[in-house]
Amino acid sequence: MESESKYPIFKTIEKMLANVKQQNKALYIWLTVYTIAAAIYPFFGIVLPKLLIGELVLGDLANVKTVVTIIVGYLILASIVGFIKSYTSNCAYPRITRLRIDYIGEIFDKIVSADYQYMEDSTFFNKNERALEATSSNNNGVEGVYHKMFEIPAVMISVLVLVVVIGMVNPLILLGLIVNLFVTIYISRNVHKHEYKRKEQLAKADRKKRYYYQTTHDFSYGKDIRLYGLSGRILSNYNKEISGYIAVKNQIFNREYALGYIGLLTLLLSDALTYGILIKKVVDGMSIADFSMYLAAVVSLSVMLKSFSEQISFIINETHYVYDFYNFLDRDLGAKGGENKAIKDDTLEIEFDNVSFKYPNTDQYIIKNLNFKINKGERLAIVGVNGAGKSTIVKLMIGLFDVTEGEIRINQIPIKLFDKKELYDMFAVVFQDINVLAFTVNENVACTSEGIDDARVEKALDRVGLTEKIGELPKGREQMMLKIIEADGTEFSGGQSQKLAIARALYKDSAMVIMDEPTAALDALAEAEIYENFSELVKGKTAVYISHRLASTK
Repeated sequence: MESESKYPIFKTIEKMLANVKQQNKALYIWLTVYTIAAAIYPFFGIVLPKLLIGELVLGDLANVKTVVTIIVGYLILASIVGFIKSYTSNCAYPRITRLRIDYIGEIFDKIVSADYQYMEDSTFFNKNERALEATSSNNNGVEGVYHKMFEIPAVMISVLVLVVVIGMVNPLILLGLIVNLFVTIYISRNVHKHEYKRKEQLAKADRKKRYYYQTTHDFSYGKDIRLYGLSGRILSNYNKEISGYIAVKNQIFNREYALGYIGLLTLLLSDALTYGILIKKVVDGMSIADFSMYLAAVVSLSVMLKSFSEQISFIINETHYVYDFYNFLDRDLGAKGGENKAIKDDTLEIEFDNVSFKYPNTDQYIIKNLNFKINKGERLAIVGVNGAGKSTIVKLMIGLFDVTEGEIRINQIPIKLFDKKELYDMFAVVFQDINVLAFTVNENVACTSEGIDDARVEKALDRVGLTEKIGELPKGREQMMLKIIEADGTEFSGGQSQKLAIARALYKDSAMVIMDEPTAALDALAEAEIYENFSELVKGKTAVYISHRLASTK
């Protein structure tokens, strides 16, 4: 965590403004017009009482026309300026929201391009949670700061004009208001520091409670939750995380309430000083009309200073989270690798040379001094009990994990010399955890929406025995999968989903095929069919078959 003293607030704001200039320069036009209108608007309410009282105290019926003219003029001018103020803010705010949405897109790009090792690192997801916090609301984080930055120039102009006007009456009034301003800022900063120190706790608790919430809304968990009575356990864990989250929040709120009394006291003292000075001015000869104007000016300035202090405090506080967001984006999370292109051979040779591996931030080796070689065109079965590290070997082989010690070579070239994306292109893998996407069948097989080779998709589906099933779908291969996005999406059984994953690997047509427990969800007949056709499915390629059952490798 960055220390409070090193927090680069101005650098963060500069970066946010640079993003506006790059993404939506029109916001600066709306800001200029809004600032002028919003700076003028408060003065209508300050000047009007003076003009009306000045005419009414004369007690002359002839002044009725003047009073009416003042009121009508006020209504017209205030309506015009108020309309401009509202219109410009309404035009600007959707553009600010778009900036936040673009930021979310940047987080998405960062995550999907991050090296796979981070996908199994809880620390990474805690940092991601904090980055998302800066983009998850219209009122806080990135968008909230942009709103305040949009509003604050008008407040500053109005404050400066009122400071000059009131200072001409008695500078002591300003002293009371300024003391109250700094007390308000101090309270806000103190509360925020207290909250920011606990952001790790909040992010971790928020991630956990979101997991439990999403689990109850995930169709795939529905049967197990009901049949095994898991709802009580899930609810208990959810409530535990909620209680911890609320306990931390209560600490923050209690501190805010306690310090709030200090702010209230300084406000009361400031008001007492203001009224005392103005009443003395009336005694010394100030007109009632002037008294009403200066009183309205002081009240307006007090409100504006409070608003100004809240806006400044908000910007300082929330840019902490924006800074976390930029920090996350600036982290070097990309897959580490060399510059070598993918090998274009039809088959590959893989060699593990004294390979050892342990997960980041752990001391226990999952694999120790592993040596083996797969020759070109060879088919190898890796058999072992559950948890023996079979899937870890696959992840090392295809470059998802980097070895801790030793070396892996592909066609005698060290794997670390390959560009990671080029490396991934050399492998077609069917993992035991099947992920069907809410895309069409075609897109699930081809993993793209453009340039799909229909003949290759059809052939891949036929080779895994899904042709008949696809033919029964209302839209055939254009049928959407899952119901999470489209109500008429189709849900495949576990076995059908596994076949779809195998079809995806066949369509990719890479030099090496790896099947990690590919028949785990298949029925006996479908499993036998895959076994019998395995040689045909991987014909001409180097292949690795992972299983925990020795019989399945015969």
